[in-house]
Amino acid sequence: MNTNYEHRDITQISIWPEFSYDVIMQQYGTELSAYQIMPDPMLTSPPQAIRDEPLFHARFCEYILSQICRALCEGFKQLGLQLFSHQLTPVAFDDGTATDLVFNYKPDMAFIDVNSSIGERKNRCPGDLKAKEYRQVLSQVNFYMKQNDARYSFIITDTELVPVKRVSENGHLTIVTAISSTQRGPGQLIILLGLWYLGMLAASSNWEL
Repeated sequence: MNTNYEHRDITQISIWPEFSYDVIMQQYGTELSAYQIMPDPMLTSPPQAIRDEPLFHARFCEYILSQICRALCEGFKQLGLQLFSHQLTPVAFDDGTATDLVFNYKPDMAFIDVNSSIGERKNRCPGDLKAKEYRQVLSQVNFYMKQNDARYSFIITDTELVPVKRVSENGHLTIVTAISSTQRGPGQLIILLGLWYLGMLAASSNWEL
């Protein structure tokens, strides 16, 4: 049992209203409309049920990770010379072990400055993959954020994505109402868009707290 974090570390939870489809499109609608990332081919037969976290991690890397990586790369390319004026640093989406681990605690996923070198690879937005209800791991991602001085994080399960923002050092978090994997259609905030926007937040100059 890990005694470095517990539910009492979270002192307040409120809603993060700025993390929305309308805000994302207002900020990056031009770039998002300029290029379409084609989805990777999916299995034609029904996939096995997600029974544990290793299987969920494998599915996430197979179907989600590569699409977010390509979308971020294209987004930064579209922004081009505007990166400096927007105070953005290109980031990559990768496994948590790609960062410099703090006391060997490893978040599942990471957004990392693509130009950082070994010894400087902070996890700008640590993420946790869980095959269970997200509220059980809020204290865990809060711990990861504090270790990396990060403002943003996320929890993703086999059914939903929950972006998280650390407001203060005393355990105040804001969260987005869970983005369901079943959300579809125009004007809807879907999981892929939510993960992409987390990458852009991790790329911003105020990613630290």
